[in-house]
Amino acid sequence: MAVKDLLVQFFDAYLVQRNLEKALAGLSDEIISLGTGVQEVALDKEALKQLMLSEFENIPGGFKYELVNYHEHRYTDTLSGVYCGVKTSMTDTHGTDIVFETRLTLTAAQIDGVWKIINLHMSAPSDQQEGEEFFPIKYGRQAVGKLDMTAGKKLVEMMMSMLPGGIMGAYLETGLPLYIINDTMLSYLGYTYEELVEETGEQMQKIIAPEDWERVEKTITTSLKDCGEYDVQYRVVRKDGTRLWVDDKGHEILTEDGRRAMISVMLDINESIRLQERLRQEAMEDALTGILNRKGAIAGIEETLERKLPGALLLMDIDNFKQLNDTYGHQTGDQVLILLARIMKRCSREGDVAARIGGDEFLLYMPGCCQENVLKDRAASICALFKESSAVYDQVALSVSIGIAVTDGSSTFDSLFKQADDRLYEVKKSGKGSFR
Repeated sequence: MAVKDLLVQFFDAYLVQRNLEKALAGLSDEIISLGTGVQEVALDKEALKQLMLSEFENIPGGFKYELVNYHEHRYTDTLSGVYCGVKTSMTDTHGTDIVFETRLTLTAAQIDGVWKIINLHMSAPSDQQEGEEFFPIKYGRQAVGKLDMTAGKKLVEMMMSMLPGGIMGAYLETGLPLYIINDTMLSYLGYTYEELVEETGEQMQKIIAPEDWERVEKTITTSLKDCGEYDVQYRVVRKDGTRLWVDDKGHEILTEDGRRAMISVMLDINESIRLQERLRQEAMEDALTGILNRKGAIAGIEETLERKLPGALLLMDIDNFKQLNDTYGHQTGDQVLILLARIMKRCSREGDVAARIGGDEFLLYMPGCCQENVLKDRAASICALFKESSAVYDQVALSVSIGIAVTDGSSTFDSLFKQADDRLYEVKKSGKGSFR
């Protein structure tokens, strides 16, 4: 069920049908909600149930409602935040429709595979309620008392603790001087507040990984200029020196002293990034040999060619490989494929692209290497090492044939591959086990 569907189901039951059990069905047992008065705070479903029962007794009739300006942020696959307006109407005893406009924020999470609302907060615009927050929904303007400074501070602390992530604010000035930070963000970083201040001098640029800073600064500056908000993923540096990936969603604000600042919510996406990297590796690597597959090889080579860098492509396959499989079996064939992959890695430099591109066909791409004598030595080494290592399978004459193509950086992958393939074909025709 989509989060919006869950919200509609809740309001249908709560406002229109006034059905308590159906309204509660989509809520987490640990739901937290805020009401108008100091005492109207529910810290679980049972407490909220009692508040709703009281409201149903006072206002038993149903209402009409409309959701407007619905916005949803999917923080992770199992966590979403929602903001929308709610227009509610009821008919008074004189037959007049009375319309109320409220604002809603909620957080929903998947619990045991089912979406549940875990946090609800509604407020009325200041011309209706002078900035007071409330839930369950109230439709009058009768005074219920003002929050004093102590109660207001407590309410803000509770709201901050309910947000699904770390909160941090910084002045939009050199070094991003600290404006605010919450305990969740400090926990992400592994600091106490005092340690963070001492370590960074309250310059929040210092917690952003140096390798990400230029990109982060550009994204924040451009996005705030264009639309007043931003969304960027980057690594923060923790107290122990490790990196933590966060998703930072922020807005520009103006502080009381007239300084431009940003305030943001940061989510820990470290596991998500690791999962993406693992899936990327699985998509790019050959499962048998551990070197790149065709897709990974093409991606690596094309990245080099896009930068117009010279290089050489060695295209190779194993001679008499089918005979090997027929004589010794496919398990032995797999071991020989692994053997060639190991030899290629042994003959590769850091930055070279080694790949199995299908069956018994392999390639080695050497960016920046165009010297004929170097390429000949490399190809000869691969041929010799493979012939020596595979000699144990003496019922088959195993060897490697290699075709070599060189580019000055102006080639495409397809044209370079065809040149190497043509050279490989010439080697195969002239006796195998060599290179050209």
